[in-house]
Amino acid sequence: MRVLITGAAGFIGSHFIKYFVEKYPKWEIIILEGLNYAGTYDRLKDFRGKLKIFHHDFRGVINDYLVKNIGELDYIFHIGAETHVDRSLVEPLPFLQSNTIGTYNLLEYARFHQPRLKMFFYISTDEVYGPAELGVDHDEDQPHRPSNPYSATKAAAEDLVYCWNRSMGIPAIITNTMNNIGEMQHTEKYVPKIIRCLMNGDIITVHGSPDQPGSRKYLYARDHADAIDFLITNGKQGEKYNIVGEEEINNLELVNKINKILNKTPKIKFVDFHSTRPGHDLRYSLDGAKMEKLGWTPPTNVDRALEQMVDWTLKNKEWL
Repeated sequence: MRVLITGAAGFIGSHFIKYFVEKYPKWEIIILEGLNYAGTYDRLKDFRGKLKIFHHDFRGVINDYLVKNIGELDYIFHIGAETHVDRSLVEPLPFLQSNTIGTYNLLEYARFHQPRLKMFFYISTDEVYGPAELGVDHDEDQPHRPSNPYSATKAAAEDLVYCWNRSMGIPAIITNTMNNIGEMQHTEKYVPKIIRCLMNGDIITVHGSPDQPGSRKYLYARDHADAIDFLITNGKQGEKYNIVGEEEINNLELVNKINKILNKTPKIKFVDFHSTRPGHDLRYSLDGAKMEKLGWTPPTNVDRALEQMVDWTLKNKEWL
């Protein structure tokens, strides 16, 4: 197999690389990497010799040099994106360029230059559906209701992928996932931020109130790669699939779970989630029944994932 992965030097992409290199050592894995602020080849240092790397910002078209040197592919895994909500509220343009125009460029590359392509996997987010009221889990047929520029550009990209599948004949699958956690995660994300605050004795901001903190379903990043691998065999082109952690955890519970591992004294400050972060939603939730019915559930529970992440981080403190 010859596969192309975008965003491989990012957090989720690097876990995909580790998973596929270990499970499929005969695959030829090609990387298209633009290295935004959250990407670093340090995440790939153990696998550099097994990868074919092209440095290219996919906000620009895939040029003739890349077309020739990449060659024909079996799979494209489009993971690369601008992802942080706070940054999208301050400067939305890079999100529009990367998430929407970048996806368009890759779809056109697939349409004109990849005649043997088996599947184009587009990795999207729960946030395209907008906030979920308590007791509501969004399934794959829910309409898009994005609340911020990040989720709006991901929703637009999903629509492009759907269109290119229906009208242009690109075999494609869209997946939506919730908050991924794991080793080597950027400290703008909540779990490494909590670890750093506990280690330094800093105040931990918890969105929501003591009686109603925000909540998410957390997924170990390696399990995300495992789910995509499952869909290579079991997924159907043109379909969407939610890839979801099994357990919903509110922000305060998450702080306490990590604190139980580190045995520190947390300093917690509750903040009104929307006035401090417009476009931020108190709760997101996806329904994972479709994947479960096909036969996939997350192999790693949240407690085990957090233990592994904290243990690794304590041995690699430079990532904080």
